[in-house]
Amino acid sequence: MMKYFHKAAALLLALCCAVPVLTGCSGGNAKQQQNIAEEDMPYGSTMREDKTSFAVPMTYDRRFLEQEQVAKVADLVCSIQDANATQYQSATFPFYVDYQVSEVYHLGSPDALIRKLHEMLEGNTAEDYKFNMVLINDIAANTEAGQLAVVCEMLESAYTGEGKFMDTVQKAYDLTVEWNISYDNNTKYAVVNDQHIFLFQTADGWFALM
Repeated sequence: MMKYFHKAAALLLALCCAVPVLTGCSGGNAKQQQNIAEEDMPYGSTMREDKTSFAVPMTYDRRFLEQEQVAKVADLVCSIQDANATQYQSATFPFYVDYQVSEVYHLGSPDALIRKLHEMLEGNTAEDYKFNMVLINDIAANTEAGQLAVVCEMLESAYTGEGKFMDTVQKAYDLTVEWNISYDNNTKYAVVNDQHIFLFQTADGWFALM
């Protein structure tokens, strides 16, 4: 399980080593598309760009995600951008923060943790990097397959509460995201696809992690 933690942490480290991918889609048959009800359209058909409502600019499909969920994702990303330990602890599970501090990175405090997470991106960009847009391009909810299943298993092993962690989970999502980043006083840019942020709902609300 420790191998997974180091692999997950490497996702941030590899940010600007990833190859930017430009994607597009054809219009298809407009007449045929008009006959499809909105509720039957796949994720991504009704994307909303919002540059002002969240801690960082966000783009998401309004039919699949609510503002409360998107706000938690934005808070997580912003906390790493700004090296804000208080915001990070509010965005994710407290027991997960403790696990990262003590078992994964062997640090002395959440402040040291968030600084390390910030520096992992800083080392591949610059100290002043900024998320210009976070696009949530896809969503999956199968807790028994894919990366979401691995994350659920990891959280189960790290959980310090009573009973089983998954018994407290009401909803869980694997969000595939794209990061648009600027740095060096907005003179350089990076676009990184296929990153993952995991979103969980319990009785205490929504929590995000990556």
